[in-house]
Amino acid sequence: MTLEARGYEVIMSVSINIDKVVKKYGDTVVVNGLSVDIMPGEFFTLLGPSGCGKTTLLRMIIGFNSIEGGTISVDGKVINDVATDKRNMGMVFQNYAIFPHMSVKDNVAFGLRMRKVPEKEIEERVDKILKIVKIDHLKDRMPTALSGGQQQRVALARAIVIRPQVLLMDEPLSNLDAKLRIEMRNAIKQIQRRVDITTVYVTHDQEEALAVSDRIAVMNGGVICQIGRPADIYKRPKNVFVSTFIGLSNLLDGHIVKKGDKTSISFKENEDWLVDMDNLSGSVADGEEVIISVRPEEFDMEPGTKEGIRGVIRSSVFLGLTTHYFITTDGGQELEILQTQEDQDILPDGSAVTLTVKAGRINVFRRATEETLIREEGL
Repeated sequence: MTLEARGYEVIMSVSINIDKVVKKYGDTVVVNGLSVDIMPGEFFTLLGPSGCGKTTLLRMIIGFNSIEGGTISVDGKVINDVATDKRNMGMVFQNYAIFPHMSVKDNVAFGLRMRKVPEKEIEERVDKILKIVKIDHLKDRMPTALSGGQQQRVALARAIVIRPQVLLMDEPLSNLDAKLRIEMRNAIKQIQRRVDITTVYVTHDQEEALAVSDRIAVMNGGVICQIGRPADIYKRPKNVFVSTFIGLSNLLDGHIVKKGDKTSISFKENEDWLVDMDNLSGSVADGEEVIISVRPEEFDMEPGTKEGIRGVIRSSVFLGLTTHYFITTDGGQELEILQTQEDQDILPDGSAVTLTVKAGRINVFRRATEETLIREEGL
């Protein structure tokens, strides 16, 4: 059943256009000429380390922070000079920001009362949104009697009930324990899809971003390093920073070997072992130094000394379907490997092993720029 059929009026999803925006604090540039287009109804996540500018950008969208350069447009209209309370946006904060002296239903109704909505309509809208976020049975409780996840549902309901054009969320799960974070990130995504509202979500948690987002913008130093779908960013990071920030990557040194029409990479760990690559950019030069990123699941491991990267198992952790191995190579580098347990027994600590890589899945970066050398599909 649609929300309209349930009596909940859905606001038409809107686009957000951010064009070359700049934010400074004194001489410090926090957001540096950043541009991005967010599509109607999209769940768009700003992901990056602390201090990268993601929360600052979110606050610029809602109007808490001024814009020193560029423009922000919603539904094609520039909002740089529009007051915060006129932007028709809902926001969910890290610390929930719900009123401790008000019941659940009064917290959710607060924004509607500020807008002078008739009480009968307030009651209807609050009842409907509480059902959507699945806390209608808690409507008379006070915040002190709620769990962290329940409080965050109250904050989400309060942000959505005003029927905003845009929903903004700033690290909404960071105060929850691990189990509740998983539960709430699934709930948030389901609720966002049901109300079909354009959502901008800020987090430093890569797993959270991968789980909830339609697209992710990875930020660092006030700029966007890469925008893409979660799977695309994980599989094909555009630079070394994204490769190491999203998921776990083992970085190894190597160089390009070109012989006729064939292009290969040679690992510093074993320069006689060549891995043929058919997806590298045509601009690579023979002998060019590269950084090779291999995720733990992109290694194959065999016991004994064979052709590949040789090393010794220092320790392992059994994880059920997989085993996480910690390897020290003959060259002294520490690597992390994930192997699926099928017919193979867990190899004991101290075992000599040889590692090979899944050539079609690894990523290769130019050492001089740390930018990808993987050719875009279709080129």
